[in-house]
Amino acid sequence: MFPSISSLFNYLFGTEFSWPIPTFGFFVTLSFIFSCLVFRSEFDRKEKEGLIGVVEEKVKVGMWLKLFIFIGYGLVGFFIGFKGWGMLLEYETFLHNPLRWLFSDRGSWSAGVIVLLLFSLFLFLSQRKLFLNPFREETRKVRPRDLIPAMLLWAGITGFLGAKIFSVFEDNRLSGAQGLMELLDSSGLTFWGGLFFGAASYFYIGIRKGIDWKHLADIGALGMLMAYGVGRMGCHLSGDGDWGIVNKYEKPVEWLPQWAWSFRFPHNVINQGEYISGCSGKYCAILPEGVFPTSLYEAATILFVFGMLWCIRKNIKVPGMMFTIYLFVVSIERFLIEFIRVNYKFNVWGVALSEAQLISIALLLLAVVVAVYLSVKRANGYTTEPFEGWDRL
Repeated sequence: MFPSISSLFNYLFGTEFSWPIPTFGFFVTLSFIFSCLVFRSEFDRKEKEGLIGVVEEKVKVGMWLKLFIFIGYGLVGFFIGFKGWGMLLEYETFLHNPLRWLFSDRGSWSAGVIVLLLFSLFLFLSQRKLFLNPFREETRKVRPRDLIPAMLLWAGITGFLGAKIFSVFEDNRLSGAQGLMELLDSSGLTFWGGLFFGAASYFYIGIRKGIDWKHLADIGALGMLMAYGVGRMGCHLSGDGDWGIVNKYEKPVEWLPQWAWSFRFPHNVINQGEYISGCSGKYCAILPEGVFPTSLYEAATILFVFGMLWCIRKNIKVPGMMFTIYLFVVSIERFLIEFIRVNYKFNVWGVALSEAQLISIALLLLAVVVAVYLSVKRANGYTTEPFEGWDRL
């Protein structure tokens, strides 16, 4: 597999780069970029169709807002200097375990302070009117697409925390004696945790700005499908442990490649398995037996569904229906794939089910409830509605 993105490039193009960029982290970044493009496209489309629109809000530009902006920029500058220059000074240590190094207290304090001052000076010079003018109250117009940066930022932060929290319970890792850094391991991320926490932030921001939750849900459904599919591809290429059970069955069809049916994940990023003879370096493990490449199945399935829904999205006239389809697809796909995935199972009335399967059942029931609700609304003549602003709430 390809623990770093440079190993993937070297394999594809015969180069000899050495970049300390984890493949999984690279694909997570790609998932954010692509999902952002999806969100932006759908927000623009729904605005043009009159389904969502510009809202006005009053902003109080006072001492606390100015201080908040100033401190925020300063902290960003300090972190860039502290970790950025520190990484160059301790490059070999950083390469050994990038995530552990980033979450440690290692770095350059002097560089952090210098960059903090530079960021603060740049902010003051570029926004002199904001900081020198006295307190005032302004009314500004906010387009739906203007909310995307804040939505994705907070969805990313809360989604990461949720993915970590859920992964602890999914793998039953609280029963071990691991410390904080082990729980922050890059392989420990759970989709459902990221989805629930990230979605909560996304809906909170959108609804506060007067956007109907059904339109938010439809846009979010397409965006999350894209993010999920690309992220799962990162799981597969890095070999982060999201693989299936041992697969000793014969291929059902001759044309299917062996690596798509039973794979041993050589050089996986979590170093699980047996030592690869003659290998040197950090990632020299290969699974003793071939397993189902479940992350590949999920990536292919989800991206295929995204493509289908993207093609027909303009023909779906009932707000919330795209979201309902999303719930059905994701819950059924995840429930079924869990039967061939390696995961901790809970005993539920005598049946062994994983955390993901329990959540899938709940979401499937939610999909049924939403579908019935939308059917009733449609029977009463509710299809596409024009944007009406704050009175929607």
